[in-house]
Amino acid sequence: MSQRSLSVIAPTYNESENISPFIERAKDVLGQFDWEIIFVDDNSPDGTAEKAFHLSRADQRIRSITRLNDRGLAKSSIQGMLSARGELLCVMDVDGQHDPVVINEMAERLEREDLHIVSAARRLEGNQDLKGLSPVRQKLSTFGNWLCGLVLGRKLTDPLTGFFVIRRDSFLQTAPRLGDPGFKLLLDILHSNKTLRHAEVPFEFGARRNGQSKLDVYVIWKFFTYLLSKLTGGVLPDSLISFLLVGGTGIFVHLAVLYSILWLVPFAVAQTAATLIAATGNFLLNNLLTFRDRRLKSWAKFWGYLKFIGISAVGIVANVSAATLTYERLVHVVFVATLAGIAIDTVWKFVIANKFIWK
Repeated sequence: MSQRSLSVIAPTYNESENISPFIERAKDVLGQFDWEIIFVDDNSPDGTAEKAFHLSRADQRIRSITRLNDRGLAKSSIQGMLSARGELLCVMDVDGQHDPVVINEMAERLEREDLHIVSAARRLEGNQDLKGLSPVRQKLSTFGNWLCGLVLGRKLTDPLTGFFVIRRDSFLQTAPRLGDPGFKLLLDILHSNKTLRHAEVPFEFGARRNGQSKLDVYVIWKFFTYLLSKLTGGVLPDSLISFLLVGGTGIFVHLAVLYSILWLVPFAVAQTAATLIAATGNFLLNNLLTFRDRRLKSWAKFWGYLKFIGISAVGIVANVSAATLTYERLVHVVFVATLAGIAIDTVWKFVIANKFIWK
């Protein structure tokens, strides 16, 4: 009887020191499978892709994929899964926090209970501290789990784990519905295909061997806007939600500037200055967060900013005109007048941002 085939998909970025120990550990525990390991690297500057490639020349069960564009943890995992030949697909990290021995337990439970997907959960035995997570990340994980429960409509112990096994046919059925949750592919799979039979198994979340965590502000932001989009039933795309949240921070900047200089200059002048300053802040934040995958750099960023201000001129004029009209003719309240102008400006900027700035 032939062995069951299994593909381990390991998305990597700056993990050159962790690849060899990971391969040796996997070889020790995956003997029951006809296995392969696919490293999907986001063009790491530390030579991770090159090292994986050289290792693949010595063992054909090891494969290497390098992504130059449209990078990201979820997207890299999806590409690796689509490229895999195994009947079972396992997504995991190579930094030592995910132990390959758990793959056997997940696969056995998947077969025994005729499930579609089994994930490795970090919290099935209480709220003990996890040595692989800092206190801040533990709090973020707890809050994220609560939000995930709202999105999924059911409570899971650890919907944010990046360690799971899924049947290849189940993944291919689900793949066309997947979006880009940033770094939590399991949640997107379970939300996109709620007919999947799923279970969790506990595992000890280890400490990272080498390198640094890839969790940063952008990843958290991307995940948060993804969840908010799902809570709206997908009516509001995550890019629009991100743009609106960035615009919300612009409101505070706008009001702070406006009230600071209103006693020095007429309202129309103060409103214009506040609008331009807030627009500059919005451009920088949107370039960093909302349109990170299309972000502008160096001179492109400079010209993009000029283009943003230039094309937004209509929105700025509409902002100032609407706010001034509201203030002078309708409601003589600075706050209400300002919000009226910002609302028109924000809608206009989002449209032009997608069409002309971050194309």
